[in-house]
Amino acid sequence: MVPRIVRGRRVAVPGAAAFILTLFAAACNTISDPTEHYAENAHIELTGTSPVPLVLVTSTVWGQKVDEETGDLVTELMQADTAEVELPFERTVALAPTYRILFRVINPDTAESASIRMRVHLDDELVYDQPGTLLNASLEYSFAYH
Repeated sequence: MVPRIVRGRRVAVPGAAAFILTLFAAACNTISDPTEHYAENAHIELTGTSPVPLVLVTSTVWGQKVDEETGDLVTELMQADTAEVELPFERTVALAPTYRILFRVINPDTAESASIRMRVHLDDELVYDQPGTLLNASLEYSFAYH
């Protein structure tokens, strides 16, 4: 009976090693480059009408935290580009190296409303399409790969 156990171990060890090596080889792409399937660019399109200039905030360096007073989840911008824009407007932003994007369009005016449509594409895929009437208000899209 002892020779059978030894023979079984001689077959089982190389078989298990081959299985583990196959498993590592199959997972190699995921381990070596997790960003392989991430979008490279985010593209925003703003259309509609606005009697006043709008403010567009764009950021790839942001995070979310809990407001200690309200318990609400709030977005915290660490770095952002803010520009006054007129409609129609388009912008493309590279997502690397953070692979995060935040677009916020604001109508700061309290007397004149803006009727807009905000579309966001990640590469060629439309991921956000939202119309809105803004009066001292904003529309926001944010996304982060995890």
